[in-house]
Amino acid sequence: MSNFKMKGNDLYDNHSHKVATIKGDSIYDDHSHKVATIKGNDIYNDHSHKIASVKGSDVYDDHSSKIGTVDKIRKEIDGAMGGVSVVALWLLFVR
Repeated sequence: MSNFKMKGNDLYDNHSHKVATIKGDSIYDDHSHKVATIKGNDIYNDHSHKIASVKGSDVYDDHSSKIGTVDKIRKEIDGAMGGVSVVALWLLFVR
C-alpha cells in the first residue's frame, strides 16, 4: 500500500492530511502557496526554473537524467490518473 492517495485534484498522505492541490496548470502546497507550474510536458518550480520533463513514459530531471517512469509513480500514489501533473506531485511531495 502506498503512502499517498489522490482524491480528485488533491494529494493526501497516509494520515488523510492534504499535502497538495492541482489547480489548472499550477501545484499548491497545503498552505495554498504555489510551488510549481506545468507547461506542456515540463515542470517549473515557483522561481520559473525547469525542474523536470516527461518524455513519453519516462521522467527526466533538469540535467536530462532519467529519474523515473510514469507507471512507477502511479504505483506510489493511489488513485493517480494524470500524467505530468502526477509526476509534479511525486517530484515535489513524494520523492
